[in-house]
Amino acid sequence: MNALRKTVSRLLAHPALSVVVLLALWFWPASADRGTVQLLSFVMLNILLAQSINLLTGIAGQISLGHAGFFAIGAYGSALMVKSLGFPVVAAIVAGTLITTLVGWLLAVPAGRVKEFYLAMMTSGFGLLCFEIAKEWNNVTGGVMGLSGIPSPTLKSLNILGFDIDGVNYFRVLLVVTAVVLWLLRNFVQSHHGRAFFAIHTSEIAAGSIGIAQGRTKRRAYAISAALAGLAGAFYAHLVGYLGPDSFNIMRSVEVLVMAVVGGIGTIIGPILGAVMFTYLPEKLQAFAAYQFMVYGLILMVMFLLFRKGIAGAIAEPARFIAPRALEGMGTPSGSGAVASGHASKSGASRADGTHEPATPVFEVRDLGRRFAGLVALDSVSLALRPGRITALIGPNGSGKSTLVNVASGIYTPSNGQVLFEGQDIGGKPNHEIAGLGVVRTFQDPRLVPSFTVRENVLLGAHLRYKSSMLASALRLPGVLKEEQAMLARAAEVMEVAGLTAVADQLLESLPYGYRRLTEVARAVMAEPAVLMLDEPAAGLSEGELGQLASVIRYIKAQHKPVLLIEHHMDFVHDIVDDVVVLDSGRVIYRGDMQGMRRDPAVIEAYLGIQQDGAHA
Repeated sequence: MNALRKTVSRLLAHPALSVVVLLALWFWPASADRGTVQLLSFVMLNILLAQSINLLTGIAGQISLGHAGFFAIGAYGSALMVKSLGFPVVAAIVAGTLITTLVGWLLAVPAGRVKEFYLAMMTSGFGLLCFEIAKEWNNVTGGVMGLSGIPSPTLKSLNILGFDIDGVNYFRVLLVVTAVVLWLLRNFVQSHHGRAFFAIHTSEIAAGSIGIAQGRTKRRAYAISAALAGLAGAFYAHLVGYLGPDSFNIMRSVEVLVMAVVGGIGTIIGPILGAVMFTYLPEKLQAFAAYQFMVYGLILMVMFLLFRKGIAGAIAEPARFIAPRALEGMGTPSGSGAVASGHASKSGASRADGTHEPATPVFEVRDLGRRFAGLVALDSVSLALRPGRITALIGPNGSGKSTLVNVASGIYTPSNGQVLFEGQDIGGKPNHEIAGLGVVRTFQDPRLVPSFTVRENVLLGAHLRYKSSMLASALRLPGVLKEEQAMLARAAEVMEVAGLTAVADQLLESLPYGYRRLTEVARAVMAEPAVLMLDEPAAGLSEGELGQLASVIRYIKAQHKPVLLIEHHMDFVHDIVDDVVVLDSGRVIYRGDMQGMRRDPAVIEAYLGIQQDGAHA
C-alpha cells in the first residue's frame, strides 16, 4: 500500500501529467455535447470553490459555513456591473472578485475574535445574511424572481474583448483561469506565507512565539479565500445567465465544505478530486434528488470512519510544503552566514581577545507582578539576562516560572512592574511583536505542526527572516527560490546541531517525543533570537537527547546570546548554567550560583527538600 501511495504521489507531482490533463480538457469539449461542456464548466467553478474553503479551513484552520455568501457577492457584483453600469465582462469579473476580497478582509475582523463553534455560527450567519439580502433586495437583485439577462454563452450574448464566446470557449477560459489559480495556490502554500497559515491552524500562541502575526495572517486567509469564492461566483453568473437566491443558500456552503473534506482537506489535489466527484454525483442522483443530502451524509460518515484524510490521503502520501526545486538546489550550511546574523546584541563590548563584557542586561524584568483575580502568581520578581550567560529559573510546581515566561513573552500582560528588552519596556505587547524584537520562547509541551516534517517545522522559525511578498511567493520569482534555499541551508545547520539531520524529512507525528522536543528548540534557534527562553526543555528526554539539547544551548551561548532555562532536572542544569534564580510562591527566594543554591536553607525547604544530593528533584 505504501509503495502504491508513493507511486501515485510521484505521478501526481510530475509536470507531464498536468500538461496531459490540460491538453485533454482543452480539446475534449470540441467533440462533446452541450450538457457535458456545461458540466465541465461547473467542475472548474467547484474546484475554485473547494480550494477557497480548503485554504481557509484546511490550511489556516478557520471554520466557515458561509462561503455561499462570498460566492453570491462575486456573482451579483459582476452581473450588476455589466447590466447596470455597463462594465466590460472582464472588468466586471475583476471588480466583483475585488469587492468579495474586501468583504472577506472585513469579515476576518469579527471572525478573528471567536473560535470553533462560535466561528462556525458567525460565518453561517454571514452566509444567511447574504442569502436574505439577495432574496429581499428586489430593486437590485430581483429578489425571489432573480436577476436575468446576464451576458452568457447560454444566451449567446457573451462578448469578451471583442470576441463572441460560446460554451466551449467559455469552458476553455475557465480551464486556463483554474489552472493558473491552482499553480499560484500551490506556490503560495509551499512558501513561508503558506506555512504560516498552517502554524496558525495548529496553535495561534505558538505561531505568535516565532513572530507570526495571528490577526494579520487570519485576515489574509479570509481575503484570499473570499477572492477565490468571489471569482467562482463572477464566472458562475456569466455561465448561467440568471441568478436566483436559492443558488446561494446555506446548503451551498455545506456542499463546498463537503467537497473539500471528502477530497482531502489541507492538500491541493484533494479538493480537486472532491469537486469532480460532487459535480458528477448529483447528475447520477437525479432520480433520487429528494435523498441527495442523505447520500452526502452517508459519504461523509464513511469517509470519516475509513479515510479520515479524504480520498487524497488514501491514495497518495501527505503533501509537502517546501518547493521541490528549492530542496534540489539547496546549498551547504556554510553559505548561510548572512542569513544567520539575526539580532545582534547591543549590550556588551568586544575585547581584544574576542570575548565580550556584558555592560548592561539584554533582557530584564523589574518588580514584575501578575495576578489572576485574587491569586498572586508573581510578586515583585526581578531578574536580568546578560549576553552569553545561561540563567536557570527553578522552583517547585506552581511557583510562577511559566507565568513569568508567559508575561515576558507577551501571552499575559503584567499586572505591575516592567519587562525590558534592550532598555525598552515591552510589557503588554502582543507575543508576535515581542518575538519580532528577538525574544523567543518554547513551551512545556511542544507546540508544532504534526503534519509537517521536522525540516518544515524548523523552517517555520525563520518566518520573520523572509522578505518575499505574497505575490512574489505565489509567482515563485527567482529571488523567492534563492531566499528559500538560503533558509534551508540555515535550517540544515541548526538541525545538525540539534541532532535532527537523520529525521529531517520524516513527519513529526511519526517520531518519538524526544525528537519533537528537540525540533521545537531547533525552531526557536532558527528564529535567530536575541533572547531565548526555554520552558522545561529537558522533560521526557533520554540521556542522549539531553546531550543534544545541551549542545544546542551552548551553541546559542557561543553566539553571545542570553538563555533563560526553566528546568527541574538538577544534574542537567548544574552542567550548563551560569546563574540561578529560584522562585517560590511567586517570589524570588535565591539568586546566585548552583553551589550556593544547594546550601541555601530557604531553597532546601521550598524545593530541594531532602534531595540535597541534586538528583532529579
